[in-house]
Amino acid sequence: MRNKYYSNEVCRKILEDNGGLIADKARRILLEDRSLKDLRQPLEFISKSWRDLTPALMRLSCQAVGGQPEETNDAAIAMCLMHLSFSIWDDIIDKVRFKSFKPTLPTKFGESTSIIVAGLAAAKAFSIINEANLKKEKRQLINEWVWQLCSKMARTETLASRMRTQGILSSNKKLWKIKSEASDLATCLKIGAVIGNGSENDINHLGNYGMYLGIIFSLRQDFQTSINLTLELADKIKNNSLPYSILWATEHSEKINDELSLAQKNAIDGAYVKEFVKEVLNSRVFDHVARKITAYSEKAKEELIYIKTSSANQTLRSFVDIQSRLFVESFSI
Repeated sequence: MRNKYYSNEVCRKILEDNGGLIADKARRILLEDRSLKDLRQPLEFISKSWRDLTPALMRLSCQAVGGQPEETNDAAIAMCLMHLSFSIWDDIIDKVRFKSFKPTLPTKFGESTSIIVAGLAAAKAFSIINEANLKKEKRQLINEWVWQLCSKMARTETLASRMRTQGILSSNKKLWKIKSEASDLATCLKIGAVIGNGSENDINHLGNYGMYLGIIFSLRQDFQTSINLTLELADKIKNNSLPYSILWATEHSEKINDELSLAQKNAIDGAYVKEFVKEVLNSRVFDHVARKITAYSEKAKEELIYIKTSSANQTLRSFVDIQSRLFVESFSI
C-alpha cells in the first residue's frame, strides 16, 4: 500500500538523481566567490535556505533529444541564479516576510541588501552563460532567450502590480500572471533541448512541456499559501496580493468576499485566518485546482508524444504524470 508521501518521494528522487549535485553547486556559487566576502552573511543564509532543482529538468530535456546532459551544467547553474534573482525581487515587491515558516532574505537582511544580492545573481547568471563551453550560436540564442524571459517577467510584474493597486486583479488575471511566469521553466527546457542539438520541433514541444509544468508548480504553491500551510497568507491579505485560489474562492462565495473586505480594513489575527481558510475550503477550490492541475498534466504529456521515445522522455512523462496525485496527497483534507 502506498503511503501518503509516495508521489512526493518519487518526484524528489527524479530531481535529486538527475540534478541534485548541480543544484548544490548553484546555491554555493555566490558564497564561494571571494570578491563577495562582504556579503558573506546573506549569502550563507541563501546557501542554507534556498535550493533550485530545475537542473534535473534541463538535463532530462537535453538527454531526451539525444544530447549529453552534463553539457547543460553551466546553463543550469545560470538559470538557478536567475530563479534566485526573480524570487528575491518577488519577495520585495509582494512584501513577503516568510516562506514555509522561514524568513525571506528581505526580512532577515533588509530590502537594500536583497536588491544587491538579486542583481548580483542575475549578473552572475549572464556571466556564466557567456563563459560556457558552447558554440557561439548556442550561447547567443540562450542569451537572447534569457533576456526575453527577464523582459517578460518585468512586464508581467509591472502590469500585475498596477492591477493590484487599482483593485482589479481577478482570478482570470492572476491565472494569466501564473501562465506568463511559467515562461521561466519553459525557457529552461528549451535551453536543455538546444544544448542537446534538438530540432526546432523538439525545442518547441519541450518548451511547452516546461510551460505546463511551471503552471502546475505555481498552482500547487499558490494553494499551499491559500490554506495557510505557510505564514504568508495574512501578509497576502494585508497587501492585496491574493493567491489565485483565494481570488477564485471570493468569486464563488459572497461570504468569503465580505470577510475579505472586512479583513483588509482591520487587524488580522490567527483566529480570523483559521476561520477564513475554512470558508475558502468550503468553496470547493481544492477540487477546482485539482482539475486544473490534471488538465495541465495531460497537456504536458501530449507535448512529449512528439519527442523520440527514450528513457529521459519516459522520466519526464512519469514526472508530470504524478503531479495530480502529488497535489491530492499533499493537501488531503
